[in-house]
Amino acid sequence: MALTSPGVEVSIVDESQYLPASPASIPLVLLATATNKADPTSTGIAQATTPANAGKMYRITSQRDLVTLYGNPFFYTSSAGTALQGYELNEYGLLAAYSSLGISNQVFCLRADIDLASLVGSTGRPTGAPTNGAYWVDTTNSTWGINEFNSTTGAFTSKAPIVISDVTSLVGGVAGGAPLASIGTIGDYAVVSLFNYDTPTATTAPQYYYKNVSNAWIVVGSVAWQNAWPTLQGSTANPTLTDGDTFDIILSGTNSATIAIKPAPNNTLAQVVTDINALGYEYLTASSDNSKLTLFSAQTGGTDAPYFIRLNNGTGTVLADLGFSQAITTGIQPILTYGTSAQQPLWQVGQDSPRPTGSVWIKVSGTGLQPVVSTYNSATANWVAKTPTFAQSDWASIYAADSTGGGAIPAGSVYAQYAFDGNALSSGPVYLYYRSATGATSIAGNNTAPNFASGPYVGKVQITSPGVSTLSSAYTMNLADATDATDFVTAWSGAGIPNTTATVNDDGSLQISHTKGGVIVLDDYDASTGVSNGLFTEAGFIAGTTTGVKYGPFKNDITFTPATTASASGTGFIPNITNNYQQYDFQPDTFTAAGTGYVVGETVTILGTDLGGASPANDLVLRVTNITGSAPTAVTWVSGTGASSYKVQLSNWQALSTTTTGANSIVSNEGAPTAIPTNLTNWFYSATDQTDIMINFNGAWRGYKNQGYDANGLPSPSVPNATDPKGPLVSATAPTTQSDLTVLVYGDLWIDSSDLENYPIIRRWQQVAAVDQWVLIDNTDQTSPEGILFADARWATNGTTNPANDPIPSIVSLLTSAYLDVDAPLASTSPVGMLLWNSRRSGYNVKQYRVNYFNADSFPSPAVLPAQKDAWVTASGLQADGSPYMGRKAQRAMVVQSLKSVIDSNTAIRDDDNFFNLQATPNYPELQPNMIALNSDRGETSYIVGDTPMRLKDSATDIQAWATNTAGATSTGEDALVTRNTYMGLFYPSGVTNDLAGVTVAVPSSHMMLRTILRNDNIAYPWLAPAGTRRGIIDNASSIGYLDAQTGEFEAIRTRVGIRDVLYTNFINPMVFFTGNGLLNYGNKTSFNSASALDRVNVARLVAYIRRQLVIASRPFVFEPNDPQTRKSISAVVETLFQDLISKRGLYDYSVVCDDSNNTPARIDRNELWIDIAVEPVKAAEFIYIPVRIFNTGELSGT
Repeated sequence: MALTSPGVEVSIVDESQYLPASPASIPLVLLATATNKADPTSTGIAQATTPANAGKMYRITSQRDLVTLYGNPFFYTSSAGTALQGYELNEYGLLAAYSSLGISNQVFCLRADIDLASLVGSTGRPTGAPTNGAYWVDTTNSTWGINEFNSTTGAFTSKAPIVISDVTSLVGGVAGGAPLASIGTIGDYAVVSLFNYDTPTATTAPQYYYKNVSNAWIVVGSVAWQNAWPTLQGSTANPTLTDGDTFDIILSGTNSATIAIKPAPNNTLAQVVTDINALGYEYLTASSDNSKLTLFSAQTGGTDAPYFIRLNNGTGTVLADLGFSQAITTGIQPILTYGTSAQQPLWQVGQDSPRPTGSVWIKVSGTGLQPVVSTYNSATANWVAKTPTFAQSDWASIYAADSTGGGAIPAGSVYAQYAFDGNALSSGPVYLYYRSATGATSIAGNNTAPNFASGPYVGKVQITSPGVSTLSSAYTMNLADATDATDFVTAWSGAGIPNTTATVNDDGSLQISHTKGGVIVLDDYDASTGVSNGLFTEAGFIAGTTTGVKYGPFKNDITFTPATTASASGTGFIPNITNNYQQYDFQPDTFTAAGTGYVVGETVTILGTDLGGASPANDLVLRVTNITGSAPTAVTWVSGTGASSYKVQLSNWQALSTTTTGANSIVSNEGAPTAIPTNLTNWFYSATDQTDIMINFNGAWRGYKNQGYDANGLPSPSVPNATDPKGPLVSATAPTTQSDLTVLVYGDLWIDSSDLENYPIIRRWQQVAAVDQWVLIDNTDQTSPEGILFADARWATNGTTNPANDPIPSIVSLLTSAYLDVDAPLASTSPVGMLLWNSRRSGYNVKQYRVNYFNADSFPSPAVLPAQKDAWVTASGLQADGSPYMGRKAQRAMVVQSLKSVIDSNTAIRDDDNFFNLQATPNYPELQPNMIALNSDRGETSYIVGDTPMRLKDSATDIQAWATNTAGATSTGEDALVTRNTYMGLFYPSGVTNDLAGVTVAVPSSHMMLRTILRNDNIAYPWLAPAGTRRGIIDNASSIGYLDAQTGEFEAIRTRVGIRDVLYTNFINPMVFFTGNGLLNYGNKTSFNSASALDRVNVARLVAYIRRQLVIASRPFVFEPNDPQTRKSISAVVETLFQDLISKRGLYDYSVVCDDSNNTPARIDRNELWIDIAVEPVKAAEFIYIPVRIFNTGELSGT
């Protein structure tokens, strides 16, 4: 006591321990559902069905909470709306939980980690969802704008091209290859829709192709294409020409030559063609197509476009003889051009620029070029249409879309760029750009430590301005040598470039911004050498590498005057040359210096190093075609490609990735693209006619048609193979011929499809007792030559076929292949003659996609793994006897595996604070052993409501066989009952009810009994039998019965007396229908014959109740003194429990001993307190006997 002076201190010791009232009964329901189901109470996803929440236990307090968390219970129907009774993917557990919550205010639910929707059967492989923000060009609905001109009619003809969206259709299997020659016919057009973002002059750039008369694909706009369409053609076939007649050929007003008709016998068209080709003009070709003079022009390198050929008649009538109607005839060479409807070319005779037949106009937008573009939205799982705008440049696009300079253009917008930056390149592609951001254009360089050590530098900068459709004039920035990022910023600021800033980021990189959201073009080419000084590369702004940086306009404003060049005989020739999109332009007849000593026909080489490039890669070779004295007056191009001299462009219009599959990637496809399946994606391959079977011969697995077979159906080296050419015969009736109507031969295989419940039923054609017949193969025999092994062996005839998206290999292709995947079973462990059912390629089972399945860690030997590391792996597995789970049983096996995993590993359901006293896994007897183990972990404080199979027929034989495990099964399931337990009751049969959509559906017995037991506990107590007309009423089903295993139809029954007797003898509780009473549970037995009071449901539940209550009652006394006072107190609390049970008809009597007699000194010294209890549980009156004695009249009254 704490008192130090007189006073009063009161202390209170609480010895008023009492036993709190027990909570209402609460069931734990294990269930499986589809994932990411819709929440019917909102527009979102039912959260308990997300993959992240699988295996998470939820306490549900109402039916509304249940459907909010798990969605509505889903039961499948046929296309006609008829319920698929007993379908393995129906959500039985969820509907049972919903029904239970109609009478109870609490249910625990635990969902297995499996997506039932992923087990829906399909003959096509599942795919993964695209990444959010990925782009797709729909090649089926896109149009490409090809309009071919006909000079005779003066009209354009729209051409529908062959669209190629896969590199496998290109030569070499790479971008930049022409379409394969096997594709298309002469005169066809093709579009390669593999959008690329290289320079428009790159080898990968061509998009449009034409198939010429040589059956070769050529790039539209190329030299080869121009040589496919005549610029001029005479109308006279096999003309008669006069010796000495002459005509002049003039090319674009520069080069010219005179052709004279030679004396007989060389006064022929063939000689004229030879003489023209001998001129050596690389861009002029003559031929005698259809015996007419035909001239092709592919001129380049000059500035006198449009390029033409002009024929002037000299002496005689040679042009008229050749079929040209005018003495001066001009033809302009074919051309490819882009333009809108308003820019339709004027190519008819008499118009501005007449063009020959074959010229092509790519009509832009409208009914012309119109890519159909969409982007993927993962939130809605839909492709969202994006309508591209069209422009020739970023600045033109911004001008048309936003008068404020570009910042208001929404992120995600798309525009299609044609005629690259306003230059109608002959083979330039169409680019698709997306808007990466709204607002300012801010691009960070990729160099975090710029060191400008090769200066001084001069940089030219052009920008876009609000309301202006062109780039500005160039602003000049000067940066000294030996400078850094800060100096770069200073130099930029000093250049006075409006609406732009340059800053240094925290990581040391430079950032250049256009505050209005416009475009910035950077140019660091030296004006005299045409070579970049490296300023912007060192700053980190590199086209095609730095995010937001792409190729800008070509640097074509430098005229090169190379050093004096020499040929074999001449010297001093100096032309003026411009590099225009890697094409050298020059005036063929105007030079800075003509030089001397040259002769016609010789070539002059100008080094690429003098033209802003490298040598020999960019050397230019010219041929002298005319001279005055010895000075050239005309030259022609022979060869030479200029350097790739593109400026650098910073823009929020950014390139889409063609090499990745993530956000802002782009793919062209006929249908909506998909990704490869994610790891562990399920696929129930529902085909029953896809069977790859191999044979073990000489210690190796071989394709079935690699070997002949003897009369016993076993492999024989002396017999040629003549088995069915399509492989195993699949039929509901016994085949009498092979698939090609030829006779059956020994070794033919037949897969009987008439009984899919027991698929595969395999028979082999062989001879028995001198009679040819179909002989059944035992699926459980994995030891004899007549047996069969079920295992994954191969997907294809090689290890290079992609299992995700390459065509599924045909069964026929496998018949003669001996290829095996590295995980195939060893043939050496099986006898010769044994069959191998290749479950990887065959159908009617469940497979999972495994990413990087074939890896060195899993398969260290052999050292060489297949090229394709991903694989489909059978997941539905084998039964204990070695036969496979197939069809619905394969689906069921997947669900059972997942349910077993979640109940065995979950810790929340083993937490004492989560009280439940009932367990059920509706429709899955296979889970009974696992529920028993869980109950044991929890101290056997709950009771298991067990199902019998929904397909268990009301036949005494079938019921007896299931209950006594006639099948010899190793675990409880649809075939047999193996595990029994005092704290589990079994109920038969199943029933039918309505789901939330009002459809009549079959449900397992636990669906009915959970609600019946909960009602019993609400109106009475757990220790009263939930059976009979008072407490055994079933009100959540309309009838009872079973599913016919063959038809799937529900067969209603009443559970007649004979069946009830068989059930009760085997400790299965019958559910019955009595007229006037309805559906009832009419049994009270546990599943375990204990030959004691514990063989009854009400007693077992009483004991489970007592066990839990005693734990609760005793817990407050832990650590109390082990003395008479504690023993007296705990006895009083315990007796309160039993007195309550007596009053509530749970016990007849009890005895509690907790004193010195059972708490001996030895026990006390071990810190033990013992309470000995004996109880006499109340038994239910199940068998009421009423003997009736008959007396004569008056005997009872004594009269």
